[in-house]
Amino acid sequence: MTRDGPYLIDWAITSKCNLSCRHCRGMSEGELSTAHAFHLVDEIAQLKPGWVIIEGGEPLLRDDIFQIFERMHQQQISIHLITNSMLLNFEILSLLEKLAIKVMISIDGATPGTYEAIRDGAEFATAVKWVRICAQKGLLEAINYAVLKRNYTEIPQIFELAAQLKLPRINFIGLKPCRQYDEELLAPDEYGEAIRLACQSSKETGVGFFFDEPFFWAVVKKNGLFASISSDVAGILVPSTTACIFGEYLFIEPDGTAKPCSFSPMNLSNVKDKALVEIWNDVSNSDFFNKIKNPLTRSGKCLKCNYLLDCKGCRSRTYILTGDWFASDPCCPLQNK
Repeated sequence: MTRDGPYLIDWAITSKCNLSCRHCRGMSEGELSTAHAFHLVDEIAQLKPGWVIIEGGEPLLRDDIFQIFERMHQQQISIHLITNSMLLNFEILSLLEKLAIKVMISIDGATPGTYEAIRDGAEFATAVKWVRICAQKGLLEAINYAVLKRNYTEIPQIFELAAQLKLPRINFIGLKPCRQYDEELLAPDEYGEAIRLACQSSKETGVGFFFDEPFFWAVVKKNGLFASISSDVAGILVPSTTACIFGEYLFIEPDGTAKPCSFSPMNLSNVKDKALVEIWNDVSNSDFFNKIKNPLTRSGKCLKCNYLLDCKGCRSRTYILTGDWFASDPCCPLQNK
């Protein structure tokens, strides 16, 4: 499918946060002024992405967040908010409803002990409370579950919790470069088991899910697993493709730095110095990014894989682990098969 604009825009709107999470990627200090944020909203509207993710930090800590949301609503931008839920109240929910904002709440553990160890400063009971209320009000798009070494075995339990709360879906987010990367990154066989557990648990509970890993469908096909994935927008994922979308969307740091991926060490430019449409055009016309999008430029075991077109491997993680943008993804469960 040919697109003039990016699949989506992922905007970390503030670096302020009320928690300290093991899988936080860290981000630039400072944030755009309200005037700069309004200007960026208008530029985003020109690019016509499928939707915009607003995250942080914790977005609700930004004083002018609802002014920015209102501007986005006026520009008819589809807004998907990621929050840790600790700051939610009924007044905020009323404003979110008014602006037709879909909410994703991060719950990275099925038990208080696991969740609160991963998200220092959070309360499991509070998160569950607001997940339930948001679901009842039709605001909840999904819960987001970052898949770590310490929590992947709780995947069946998070499906059970989701079923009890009658939640629409779970978004499983594969770990990307972050603070505790070396300690929490799953080995290939653990990734394979996490995918198996998600498929099996979804089938048993009837709760839908998305799995944010390019090799997900490759593993499903190779191992004959059952996976019924909705074609609806999941906020965090692009349902129209299974492959890595590095360079096919834009991530914007709190200070305005634009990147080709939320976890990329590569900076493109800053929206204060260059128009967003120009940044996007630079990416679209770049020999490097066009090469990245071509799966046949991969090296190593990927070139021998029957599922290369479905996957392409996670480019940002691969670069962090290997120093090579075109290498095979070291986390892929199929690399030894």
